[in-house]
Amino acid sequence: MMKELSKSIKFVYLFLGLSLITVAANAQRVDIQEWPKGRLILTSGDTLLGPLTYHRTEDIVRITSPDGSIQAFAPVNVASFTVSDGRFSQTFKPYMWNRGNDYSDYKAPSFFEQLNDGRFSLVKRETIVRRNMNSGPMYAGYGRYYDPYGYGNATRFVEQVQELFYLHTPDNTIVALRKPKRDLEEIFGKQNKEMKAFISANKLDYDNARDLVLIVSHYNSISQ
Repeated sequence: MMKELSKSIKFVYLFLGLSLITVAANAQRVDIQEWPKGRLILTSGDTLLGPLTYHRTEDIVRITSPDGSIQAFAPVNVASFTVSDGRFSQTFKPYMWNRGNDYSDYKAPSFFEQLNDGRFSLVKRETIVRRNMNSGPMYAGYGRYYDPYGYGNATRFVEQVQELFYLHTPDNTIVALRKPKRDLEEIFGKQNKEMKAFISANKLDYDNARDLVLIVSHYNSISQ
C-alpha cells in the first residue's frame, strides 16, 4: 500500500513539474515569434536573409545566417524587416515612439508592423496580457496557446497576445488609437462627413483590423 501511495505521489509531482515546464514554454512562445523566412535591411544598407525571431519584450530581432551564426539587432540598427511563414508576409519598421507615455517628450525607435502605406500609415504592436482562465478552456490570440486542462478551483492564468493599433502621421508622430472611432474622427477633420459616408456604405467596423486598413487607406486617397 505504501509503495503504491509513494508511486502516486511521485506521479503527481512529475505531472505538476511537466505542467509547469509546459506553461513556461508556452508563455515563452507567446512572447517570441519565429518565422522560417526573413529579410532584414539594416540602416547601413546591408541585407540579411534567413530564419528570423522577434522578441517583443526586448524589441530585438535575431536572424540566422546560412552558416548557422545568429545576429541580434535593435530597432536603431534596422531600416525594416519582412517575414513570411509561407502563406502570409508581414513588414515591420522602427518608428520614434514615447512608449505610450503621453506626458513624455523622450522618444526611442521601436518596431511596429506596417499594415498599409501612405501619408497616414496604420501600424500595430502586440503586447502580452494575463487572462483569468477559470471560466474554462479557451484559445488565446491567433491560437498560439491553448489550455485543455482544468485545475479544480485554483486560479489559472494564461498569457495572451493583444493587438494595439497606432497611426503614423506625416509629421512622423505615432498616435495611439485607443478608441479608433473617436481618435480617427478627430484626425479626419473636414473629410469627416465623407469618411462617415464611406464607412457606412461599405459597412466597415472601426474595431476590425482589416476594416481599419481600408478606412485609413481611403482617407489617404481623399486627403492628399
